[in-house]
Amino acid sequence: MSDDKLSQNGNKGGVCSCTLAWARKQWRFLVVALGAMAVGWGIFATWVSAVQYTSRTEFCITCHVMRDTVYQDYLKSSHYSNQYGAHAGCPDCHVPQYNWIEETKVKLATVGELYAFFFQGMSNVANFEKARPELAKQVWAKFAASNARECRHCHDYSSMKMDQQPPSARSMHTDAWAKNENCVDCHKGITHKNFYHPPAEAAPTNFDIN
Repeated sequence: MSDDKLSQNGNKGGVCSCTLAWARKQWRFLVVALGAMAVGWGIFATWVSAVQYTSRTEFCITCHVMRDTVYQDYLKSSHYSNQYGAHAGCPDCHVPQYNWIEETKVKLATVGELYAFFFQGMSNVANFEKARPELAKQVWAKFAASNARECRHCHDYSSMKMDQQPPSARSMHTDAWAKNENCVDCHKGITHKNFYHPPAEAAPTNFDIN
């Protein structure tokens, strides 16, 4: 074997020896680092699993208040059943999609809902029904603030075939598209009980879908 090859083999052996020596000295650090990675991964996996589990209509209606009130409205709506077979569940409208920051905010906000349920009488259906008009306004405000982000995952102006819509709908959608108005500005109460009452003096062309 040539001197060059011996030198290369010697260098490789030296590198391996140095690496093993460093690992022996730093074993505590390595154990802690690997442990931290395992814990971090476990927390992440637990959070993702919890989000996925709670982002199902079946989970939403485990609460008797939801099941006996808003869910009954939903069963009668076109979001539940329609001639096209398209279906949207509770999370499709009420949980932000493709935005983990906003999704996290919504999930953390449920702490306040649990407090209201256990300590402010919202576990009582009658109390919940009394609060629904105000709760509906809060939900509409959230949709308006996000420019109906969740609605637009399924409904988008650019995908509409305006020429196939009735004249009134075509006119309103064309105008709304030009102004980038959000869906909830006109469409309130299409899935749940309608607490929106347009003014009596509204023009005949007013386009509110109940």
